[in-house]
Amino acid sequence: MVESKGWNWETADESLWLDPSEESYYFCEKWKNQGRRSILDLGCGLGRHSLLFARNGFKVTAVDISEYAIKKLREAEKRENVIITSKVCDMLELPYRENSFDCIFSYHAVSHTDTNGFKIIVDKIKKILKPEGEIFLTLCSKETYSFCEANYPHSDENTVIKTEDGPEKNVPHFFVDLNDIINFFEPEFELIKVIHSDNCISYGKIQNNKHYHIWAKLRKKSADLDYSDILGKIITGKTDRPLGTFHPIIKSLYYPVNYGYVEGVPAGDGADQDVYYLGEEKAVSEFTGRVIAVIHRFNDVEDKWVVAKDGCEFSQEEIESAVDFQEKFFDSEVIFK
Repeated sequence: MVESKGWNWETADESLWLDPSEESYYFCEKWKNQGRRSILDLGCGLGRHSLLFARNGFKVTAVDISEYAIKKLREAEKRENVIITSKVCDMLELPYRENSFDCIFSYHAVSHTDTNGFKIIVDKIKKILKPEGEIFLTLCSKETYSFCEANYPHSDENTVIKTEDGPEKNVPHFFVDLNDIINFFEPEFELIKVIHSDNCISYGKIQNNKHYHIWAKLRKKSADLDYSDILGKIITGKTDRPLGTFHPIIKSLYYPVNYGYVEGVPAGDGADQDVYYLGEEKAVSEFTGRVIAVIHRFNDVEDKWVVAKDGCEFSQEEIESAVDFQEKFFDSEVIFK
């Protein structure tokens, strides 16, 4: 398998990559109307699509292997006053848990690998996409000049390595035909629509640049989450972020409730289990109470417990309101049983 390598954005004309693609507007509206909420911009580049989805109310997670690209995205995020969870990340090593995203958008990105790498990416997409989640992605066509006519070296039957100077120098490009698409995606995905496009003139320049535009739905069915082993139990914990304090790193994040952990109980991230402690109106250093709910995060590696002070009861709406100061950054749900 070839080594993962991102674009050299420092040598690219960034102005060509700031406007969202035509397809992104369509899927932004369609997925929003379907009630889809969380999206992964896979290979986000400078973040043009991440920003579009964030402006339209999606909970956006964006990854790219380029530190330069993620830095530019974070600068734009601040300018536009939107919330995007961004991460420098290799597509072959996506760190997200199962069933994390309602939809995945990847424009001219997942093709920057070879055949074995693409198989790994598809397997990871199947894992992190929610049941009946949808994807839109583009792949390079084998009818493109750079695959069938240019004198680029081939690393396997589907992959060439571009060698000319520029932002894509030494970046692998994976190419497919329709049979390849069917073999890679079916039967786990329903191929809703596959379009073969020819970008024959771009910015006044004649070219042979063909892509497949793939819209598909995952056929995976949902499985019920079971927290019966913890719900209703009495636990004791310590508070490391008391009510009335601020996050030690994110100075603007204020804690309107006591937030702590249960020592010795490992969470999904390997650290102690985090807890929201509700019902206490003053800062405390320790707490004891009953686990009344679990905050299940779809786009994170860990869940949060909600513990109520003895004698206190809270509705789902009250819990959601109490934890929104932090959970608004995640795609999560409150589970009572």
